Amino acid sequence: MLTALECLPCFLRQALYAARLSTPDVHLQRQILHKVARLLPELDLGSTPPENSILVYETIARLSACPDPFLDLKRTSNQRARELLPRLRAIVAEASDPMRVAIRLAMAGNVIDYGAHQDFDLNQAVDDCLVREPAINHYHLLQEDLRTARTVLYLGDNCGELVFDGLVLERLKQEVTLAVKQRPIINDALVADALSCGLNRLAKVIDNGLACPGTPVPRCSPEFQKAFAAADLIIVKGQGNFETLSETRAPLYFLLMVKCQVVAEHITALTGLPAGVVANGDLVLLRTPHWP
Repeated sequence: MLTALECLPCFLRQALYAARLSTPDVHLQRQILHKVARLLPELDLGSTPPENSILVYETIARLSACPDPFLDLKRTSNQRARELLPRLRAIVAEASDPMRVAIRLAMAGNVIDYGAHQDFDLNQAVDDCLVREPAINHYHLLQEDLRTARTVLYLGDNCGELVFDGLVLERLKQEVTLAVKQRPIINDALVADALSCGLNRLAKVIDNGLACPGTPVPRCSPEFQKAFAAADLIIVKGQGNFETLSETRAPLYFLLMVKCQVVAEHITALTGLPAGVVANGDLVLLRTPHWP
């Protein structure tokens, strides 16, 4: 997915939020915002939004001398999600199809995204996902493909959300690898977060070699590229990962909550669905059309 003009003011909004987290100095916040504003004309619209965001967040980190401004929010997200875990496990255990409900909850957990928006109700997202049908729901195809898959690569997204992902990971019978980011960017999960959530008991945990809120495979580490190429099936969590992988030919399933109209329109174009079928706020479980 290419960067749209609508992404540029979104980068500026993200920069203001991150600057305020990085420093209480209003003068420095203003300097950061001005610097990011000057960067916007230099961004490559032929690249994906997550790849362009690398330069934005590197600039914020350099000027503020704060390499991980979302650290406290990430810790809070992990803690809040762990507190919800008994309720989540009870919901899954009572379901007639536990994996289907685990997948729904994993999509709901994608609401924890401080790059897209800062105000969300996690309990409401859980309630909504249980009664609202995803705009695209390829769960039956996922079931079929999981029957023949021997290895699964699961691309994690954000802190807190990882706890929801664990509900899916513990039901996968394949050899599973969980990939997260190597270095801090926004509230994306790192290896330490996966370990703190106990996911190393459910999967081999690796990083992708990048500080990018997505997964541009050619820029990732050789270890990650090898895992990506070898996987029989790849579950891709989150909007940023979707933005970087939407045109990739691989055995991909996208699980996400749509958080902007640009992404909604890209999904519509990608699938050939009528306009308006996918909207901001919708849940999506999509088997990539680029996989035969």
